[in-house]
Amino acid sequence: MSEQIWALDSHHQYEQNHFFYGEGCVQDLTSLLDEIGAERPMLICGENVGANEFVMGRIDDAVGDRLVHIYKGVRSKTPESSADRGVELKREYDADCIISVGGGSASDTAKAIVAKDAEEGRSWDDLKATITDGGQLDVPPMPEPKDPVVAISTTLSAAEVSEAFGVTDFDNEERKVLVDEKVRSTACFYDPELAATTPSYTIASSGMNALDHAVEVRYSAVTGDNPFYQATAEKATTLLFENLEAAVLEDDEEAMEKVLYGSALSALGIIGGYCINHAMNHVVCGYHDISHGDGNSILLQHGIRYNFEAVPDRVMSIADAMGIEEGGSDEERLETMLSEIDSLQERLGVPRSMSEAGVDEMPDEHVREMAEHAAHDPGMAANPRPVDADAAFEILQDAW
Repeated sequence: MSEQIWALDSHHQYEQNHFFYGEGCVQDLTSLLDEIGAERPMLICGENVGANEFVMGRIDDAVGDRLVHIYKGVRSKTPESSADRGVELKREYDADCIISVGGGSASDTAKAIVAKDAEEGRSWDDLKATITDGGQLDVPPMPEPKDPVVAISTTLSAAEVSEAFGVTDFDNEERKVLVDEKVRSTACFYDPELAATTPSYTIASSGMNALDHAVEVRYSAVTGDNPFYQATAEKATTLLFENLEAAVLEDDEEAMEKVLYGSALSALGIIGGYCINHAMNHVVCGYHDISHGDGNSILLQHGIRYNFEAVPDRVMSIADAMGIEEGGSDEERLETMLSEIDSLQERLGVPRSMSEAGVDEMPDEHVREMAEHAAHDPGMAANPRPVDADAAFEILQDAW
């Protein structure tokens, strides 16, 4: 892991993404590609997005003749195999830029493609982040220069903002997290017209994931005292909590625009910001057929409750951002906040437990195995309250 040069409590630098936002903003893709010198971009997406004539037509108008290939092999949870195929196609078509269209899996696949292509000869295990026996995050260096990634978001995953990404080894039921500043999206596009074509449930599920981002940034041991990330996380929490229902259930265009911005803001500070919820979720989604958004929806309340004991003031700041009225003890206000989250989840139709997501009752030995993996996930390094296998076991049982 590279040496930390700046003291975390005295230095701040915002992420280097270029954000384009508002209706019709995707037309600016033309000038953006000119600016970064991308002459042979390859577009990647899933099959559903690739069949969306409105979305693909808008992007085709902006990219034009320079597009060398469209790879529709993006899959949920970013299987290593789909990323590896993307690397093969990037080399075959000599692409010099990857444009992702869709949600978190598209963004992660794009980052995985440019990373694996550049770090030739290294395996996913060579590149994955791990947590040491002492609880420190160990990130292998990836020194090779990377081709640019451009992200066009049609969900609220916010994966496009950060320099982290994940690939899934389904053979070993492992979600591998990788981190490289050079794969951070050069530009992110948030066009509400495009997002409005996404199925409502996907917006709901990915929206809960974005809300979870903001919550974790608020109470993380790394970002919890950073006033800049606290400001962006607070705004993200408010935008998402107040507008997600209208965006999903009422097709409200203004609400959709607000949750897109809330999603982008939620991921500022996510490196060092994500902790217990994401760490547990990597295991839940690795072992079971649960999407990343649904997993974080399930674990959201459990992470808040667990960390309240260690950082009650930070948890109460989350309640403030959600507009939970003051009054009574912090414990009473905590329960009111969790009840409000639960009510929002119920209205959106997203799962609040693994059983609601279709997971059968799990034997203790299965839960123990999941708990051991969760306790050693890289995300646990930033949690404000230590999480050992016993604590993870209890959370998983409660979350079922």
